[in-house]
Amino acid sequence: MKIAFIGPAFPLRGGIAEFMMNTINKAAKRDHDIKIFSFLKQYPRLLFPGKNQFNESKHQDNYPTKRTFVPYNPFTWKKGINEVLEYEPDLVVIKYWIPFFAPLYTYIINKIHSKSKAKVMYIIHNIHFHERWPFGKILSQTALKRADYLLSLSESVYQSILDIMPAFPKQNIIKAFHPNYEVTALNEQEKHNAYFDLKISPKKTILFFGYIKPYKGLDVLIRAFKEVNEQTKDIQLVIAGEVYGSDQHYTKLIKENNLEEFVVFHNFFVKDEDIPKYFAIADVVVQPYRSATQSGVSLLALSYGKPVISTKTGALDEIIIPNKNGILVAPEDEDALSRAIIDFFNKYDRESMVQFIQYAIENYSWDSFIDIMLKPFK
Repeated sequence: MKIAFIGPAFPLRGGIAEFMMNTINKAAKRDHDIKIFSFLKQYPRLLFPGKNQFNESKHQDNYPTKRTFVPYNPFTWKKGINEVLEYEPDLVVIKYWIPFFAPLYTYIINKIHSKSKAKVMYIIHNIHFHERWPFGKILSQTALKRADYLLSLSESVYQSILDIMPAFPKQNIIKAFHPNYEVTALNEQEKHNAYFDLKISPKKTILFFGYIKPYKGLDVLIRAFKEVNEQTKDIQLVIAGEVYGSDQHYTKLIKENNLEEFVVFHNFFVKDEDIPKYFAIADVVVQPYRSATQSGVSLLALSYGKPVISTKTGALDEIIIPNKNGILVAPEDEDALSRAIIDFFNKYDRESMVQFIQYAIENYSWDSFIDIMLKPFK
């Protein structure tokens, strides 16, 4: 089968692009013909408060790729869709996560259905969005209703699709999951070297990883960590990820709470080759999110065998099983979060957690995900 993938792909950076490349890698191993139709540019500067939209990491994948679409420049759309149609795909897979892309995707699907027999499937990360989008619901409905299939990455998103798309054929709404990551953990010597490479002290470590946006609750974690620090001085907080916007709010919180000696703040995009180092030195990954659908960071942590302390929001409590692979607390509850961190180090059987993670992570395999995704086309 010829499959066209439309959405962000390498060298664009971020979790959506990473997910796209993993999906493509696995689909290609099924002997499908693959071609990527990505974005020349993804966001205008106004909508991207980060430092750089491109991933400067090394990358080995070599799939035919066309980078023509600029979502906010309709003058690029005609050329881009002509390239898709010239490929003559059987299936077009589109990534959806914010309404910003809805006008482009509506145009693409209209052209595909009018000029080819290809089926169109959305892989949907979010329906209820972290940021406010004017007319977000209407834009999503307009774009999504034109597809043949809608695939969700969690029960939470699946229910949201049913909610906003009541007229869409229910049998064509597919419930899947966010797969794990096929990673190789560092050995003890490599872990020892990682402390020096990252310039981080070898001590008990909690890790906050990934892009830093207000909904992720890093400020809640810093305040909770103050309570942890008042009880024990042998735990450090490592924050690794680029702040979207100014980092002043977080650096001020760290300073006001006298935590500079105990917090390592790497405010930059972490290159792919450095990701294993951060997870190697972490004892636990903390996700104090105010809201969420699903999280690639959760699956990344579990893929590295690391327990997760998370909030009960969105699909995070579908992934985190209390006392098995992590701990769940209420969102924005600093006291509960600090107690969970302290209890994790003092009361929980961490070795049993790691063993359970290693046993259960296969439930989130990429092969199973691809089976679900391609089942309608067998």
